[in-house]
Amino acid sequence: MNIDAFVNANDSARIYECTYYHDPTRWNSIPKDTKEILTSQKWSGYIKYLDPEGNVSDAIKNLPNNEGGIYIFFIQGPTLPSAEMYIAYIGRALFTDGQNIKKRVSQYNRESKRNNARPKISRLFRHWKDYLYVKYFSTKDNELIQQGESALIKAILPPFNDDIPEKIEFKQARKAF
Repeated sequence: MNIDAFVNANDSARIYECTYYHDPTRWNSIPKDTKEILTSQKWSGYIKYLDPEGNVSDAIKNLPNNEGGIYIFFIQGPTLPSAEMYIAYIGRALFTDGQNIKKRVSQYNRESKRNNARPKISRLFRHWKDYLYVKYFSTKDNELIQQGESALIKAILPPFNDDIPEKIEFKQARKAF
């Protein structure tokens, strides 16, 4: 059976549809110095976001509260965990008196349940809460946090981010044939 026929016949599959953009020109557009910093940072391992009862996991509660950083939410499927990993959302937590990486990452579960929650965040938790993982790196360098988050979002365009930092140049579509 053709995959498209299966998906069209099974409307529930459309609920879980996400659009991903894999564009090497955007990946390669990250400035070299920013790319070197991002790849040299000590990123955490993958951390399950929620515990079996649906609460923020102890591992998330143990994130650093004395630094800011960049964090990435992943949807990780159970069939082939090493291959079914999708970047869903990229965010940042500046290091200030009122904000840190632990506080910011911990807020998403509560935020997803509010009546005025961001629709994409609400959808992310509604459909994939059991498969959400986080990876992060922490730093006190707020400039690096802002540049790094911006570069990653522009390079990847995660499906659950609403805003694209700064401006991305889009090319006009052309006919293929």
